[in-house]
Amino acid sequence: MTSSFRFLRIKGIAIGAHWSWLLIAALVVWSLAGWVFPTSYPGLTGETYLVMAAVAAVLFFGSVLLHELGHALTAVRQGVEIKEITLWLLGGVAHLRGQPGSPRAEFRVAIAGPMITLALAAAFYGLTWTGELLGWPATVVAVTDYLAVINLLLLVFNMLPALPLDGGRVLRAALWAWRRSFLRATQWAAGAGRAFGFVLVALGVVSFFTGTGFGGLWFVLLGWFLAQAAQAEADDALTRQSLRGLRIRDVMRSDPVTVPPDVTVDGFLATATHARFSTFPVVDEERLAGLVSLRQAAAVAPGQRTNRTVADIMLPADRVPVVSPDDEIVSILDTLRANNHRAVVMEQGRVAGMVSGSDLAHAMEVRLLRGLPEEPRAGRRGMALATGLALLALLAVLAAFYRPPLVVVSPGAAFDVADDVTIQGRPVTPVTGRYLATSVRLEQPNAWGALIAGIRPDQDVLRASAVIPQDVRPEDYLKQQRQLFEQSRRVAAAAGARAVGIDVPIHGTGVQVTGVLPEAPVQGKLRPGDVIVRVNGQPVQHIWTLQEMVSSRPAGTTFTLTIERQGATQQVTVQSVDLPRLSQGVGIGIAGQTRDLRVDLPFEVSFASRPEVAGPSAGLIYATTVADLLAREDYAKGRDIAATGTIRLDGTVGVVGGVEQKAIGAEEAGAKIFLVPDEEVQEAKQADQDLTVQGVETLSQTLSLLQRGGTL
Repeated sequence: MTSSFRFLRIKGIAIGAHWSWLLIAALVVWSLAGWVFPTSYPGLTGETYLVMAAVAAVLFFGSVLLHELGHALTAVRQGVEIKEITLWLLGGVAHLRGQPGSPRAEFRVAIAGPMITLALAAAFYGLTWTGELLGWPATVVAVTDYLAVINLLLLVFNMLPALPLDGGRVLRAALWAWRRSFLRATQWAAGAGRAFGFVLVALGVVSFFTGTGFGGLWFVLLGWFLAQAAQAEADDALTRQSLRGLRIRDVMRSDPVTVPPDVTVDGFLATATHARFSTFPVVDEERLAGLVSLRQAAAVAPGQRTNRTVADIMLPADRVPVVSPDDEIVSILDTLRANNHRAVVMEQGRVAGMVSGSDLAHAMEVRLLRGLPEEPRAGRRGMALATGLALLALLAVLAAFYRPPLVVVSPGAAFDVADDVTIQGRPVTPVTGRYLATSVRLEQPNAWGALIAGIRPDQDVLRASAVIPQDVRPEDYLKQQRQLFEQSRRVAAAAGARAVGIDVPIHGTGVQVTGVLPEAPVQGKLRPGDVIVRVNGQPVQHIWTLQEMVSSRPAGTTFTLTIERQGATQQVTVQSVDLPRLSQGVGIGIAGQTRDLRVDLPFEVSFASRPEVAGPSAGLIYATTVADLLAREDYAKGRDIAATGTIRLDGTVGVVGGVEQKAIGAEEAGAKIFLVPDEEVQEAKQADQDLTVQGVETLSQTLSLLQRGGTL
């Protein structure tokens, strides 16, 4: 993988990039600006995210370059020539001419890059910690945090014990020192590399068909490259060992056919067609003038071959690879490879011969037939053991990198919403206690995390498709859930006001579909962008009307939906079902939001920003808080009250899921009573916390319960 263009030179080492690097650079900027930074640091502008992404991408590739420079400069100190450093699709590569001469030199060259990466990760982690401590802008902390994490991930991946990765070279150095055989050490380390590559390919294929989509193809590409590169390392080691001890004079063709520079191309072809060679030295009075091939001659148009000479088309002498008969083949092998395995042999100023790839191949075959006594082939048992141990280590590390299509549900933070609500234009009474909103944390774990979560009592493992609707990107789903959170707070304010006798109209023009759960009854019938305006002929103004209509009937009920799609109205028939755990209750399997939502409150209400919160499950606690503020009655009574549940305009409380994890979070926040939808009481009690769990069906029931002291 050589450079398509070069842009820098450091201590004589050329640095360039392959064209594929432009692709990965664009992908890095796109993913950082479109998903990574907006998810972790919401609330900034698109232009800000783009600048952050560009800076992070430049520093990331700078880190990759420093990693490769660590290899290159150390190799130079160990006496190995460096051709160039190339940035490309899968990172960077330092092109070494030859191999380190000892296990110690191999280890030093291999470990130099990871040590640079480790230092960078530590430095960026230090900057992140300092920034958080001193209150640096989120734009700066986000970039340093990303660079710390990505450098650490690169370090772990590069240290996997598989050629051609750095960890594979460290493994080869150790095996080389132990077995005193470079060939055997390379075969074992390359065997681990091929096995790891095939595992990645298989993992990518499985991932592609089980939910990660084109992300799985990245594993296939990476695995294929690693397997091919590992095989190339093994082939190179075998080539070097089979040619060890041979000199150019042992394989060259003496007294080659030469041509003068002034002969015409037509005349050259007449001579060359009777020779068994394809490349010919051009000699002018016993002086090497250049090199010409049949391919160069064939590129000349037939009508010009009598007018043009060999001097017009030949490779000039200053660009012709020249070797001596006494040169060891292994020492100049990289030079030969860089010149299509061909070179002119010069002795005492005259052309003494030619050497080509076919000459080297013939010498290799002879050597292999005679055997390699000084480097015996690796024993099957030892090689299998080394490969097996390396593969186990690779699988263990791979489990840390691979993220299956699963989601872990764990207890999230609780926060006091009484500090979030500000009401103007109407008298309020201060809240005397705390109203705690509970939450769950959703994470896509690696394989180890999923395994550990499966045995932990405070966590649940769900299929990602049961949480995020099909054909909806995670970033879009998160954005929709944040919109639902904001909508639910407005509706909660209306429900709270209504609960204390204040009339609040609420309006909407239908329910816009934002996603469809896999295997839902509306699969193939509804799609994102559709707007549901009627159910069984009854108008639907907002999403809470739709939820009430569907959930009030048993699962399996048939509904006729009137929808608007691209300006046209049509009807579809669906059946309701019991939805997955994080969307418990009866539904039709869509994610949606009210189109043109308008809540006409007779007072002004504002809420503190909560960019880290998403979804409608805090509706009940916000409605209770608003009711407490507007009513003369003191419902909190100085207590710490936690709650979860959606809220509708009529005060009906809806199920939310994840209440077991929320109960744990409620107790950790100091709550003594936990209000949940009546249907989820038993699940909340499974948390076995020192917490009074009380089920409620409506906001009025909730307020009556609190007024009487916490029990019905």
